[in-house]
Amino acid sequence: MTPPSPGAVTAYLAEQFRSELELFRAALEQAPGDAFHTPRMCHSPAWHALHIAEWLRLMVLDDRTPNYHHLGWEDNTRVQALGTQPAPVSESDPRERILAALDDTGAQVVAWLEQASDSALDGEVFSAATPSGTRPRRLALGMQLRHIGYHRGQLNLLLKA
Repeated sequence: MTPPSPGAVTAYLAEQFRSELELFRAALEQAPGDAFHTPRMCHSPAWHALHIAEWLRLMVLDDRTPNYHHLGWEDNTRVQALGTQPAPVSESDPRERILAALDDTGAQVVAWLEQASDSALDGEVFSAATPSGTRPRRLALGMQLRHIGYHRGQLNLLLKA
């Protein structure tokens, strides 16, 4: 078996994130008018968009700016430390601004993966759930791909409710 070329894993991940984010964005577009800001099954589509954008910014881009307010772990001490500044975008902001924040973060994630070598996937990133407060970056990237798909499913369910 031929070993993968340098950057093959990051190129694959870039394509997977691009695809998942396109599908997630399409699910968000299905929310008509005020339904985008209306919580159903606990959260609004606006919250889901900000939630995914924040987790990508934190776990893929490793941005530790303490302005996270949509991670869903706000009762966790580690996460509270990440929310000491105002959020750059809030759930009540206009739809276009929320979607632009998601698109911008998604573009940064894909661009980072496209230029990164496979060795850039080594190391640790933030984790609210692990005892150490970090998890391996490679594991975190796979988790975030599944996380986007999970929230796409949540959007589909709440828009049917």
